[in-house]
Amino acid sequence: MIEYTVIGPDGAVDERGSAEDLRAAAASEGTFVWVELDAPDSELLNAALEALGLDRFSTDPAHPIHRRPKVETVGDAVLVLVKTVWYIEQTRQVETGDLTFYSDGRSLVTVRRGVVDPVPGVRRRYAAEPEFRAEGLPGLVHALFDAIVEQYDGAVEDLADDVGDLERAVFSGERIDRNQEIYFLIRETLEFQNAVRPLVPFARSLKQRRDGAGALRHKGFGTVAGRLIRVDAAIETCMSLLTTVLTAHQGQIGTWQNEDTKKISSWAAIAIAPTIIAGIYGMNFEDMPELHWVIGYPFALLLMVTVCVLLYRGFRRNGWL
Repeated sequence: MIEYTVIGPDGAVDERGSAEDLRAAAASEGTFVWVELDAPDSELLNAALEALGLDRFSTDPAHPIHRRPKVETVGDAVLVLVKTVWYIEQTRQVETGDLTFYSDGRSLVTVRRGVVDPVPGVRRRYAAEPEFRAEGLPGLVHALFDAIVEQYDGAVEDLADDVGDLERAVFSGERIDRNQEIYFLIRETLEFQNAVRPLVPFARSLKQRRDGAGALRHKGFGTVAGRLIRVDAAIETCMSLLTTVLTAHQGQIGTWQNEDTKKISSWAAIAIAPTIIAGIYGMNFEDMPELHWVIGYPFALLLMVTVCVLLYRGFRRNGWL
């Protein structure tokens, strides 16, 4: 049995029936049907698509692997797979799901995976707003698409804030290796970009009203498409900034290592001077100068201290210490 909703100007009615019942409901004048599924089994989804004449696409709708954003058009039917995104601030992680639309302008099938679910909010609008119901199926598709892009807006703002925080931390003067943090955030930004960028050509066509699919003819799609393009630009800005920060941070690490090498070399030079003097005076030759001096031992110590102080001052003056 297939659960579906029959939507018309007077309201929305939830139904449950066979594929034949669904096909008959879709053929009614003045209404359209919406089959809304959450990660269904392939058999149920294929039955709904076949009943509505939407089984024309090459994509396996129930296959969960490598689901990339895409748009397919076959005749008057369109398939739009949109990635849903939510950003976890505590762990700086981007998590994705997807919402797939199948429509021929008279019926709609949606398949959702992931945490983000725009459906409840849209259902509440159908129950409360007659003018929204009057927009028909294009209004419904627009509302779902708009809710997803709104989630993009919030996620990219949170991502940009974290990128800014990381940039400030890198240039704070603290000698902390942040390569792992930067690489992690680059990877998450790339995942976000892969969820949005494939839809940019589609968004441009919507913005220019060049997409003729009946389900995509709502006047508000131009605005939503513009927001999607701006989100993509914001993600690209985050990626560019992270790349710049990574390059600068690696330069910082190289500078730190160079400074450490200078310090180690300086202290090694200071330490070797008294070692050389002590080594020579410890050879116990018969005819060594100052061997029988009463002040020979204090003189050797004074010579060691003097050489070390001179070396230390020289290295400090050159910035090595």
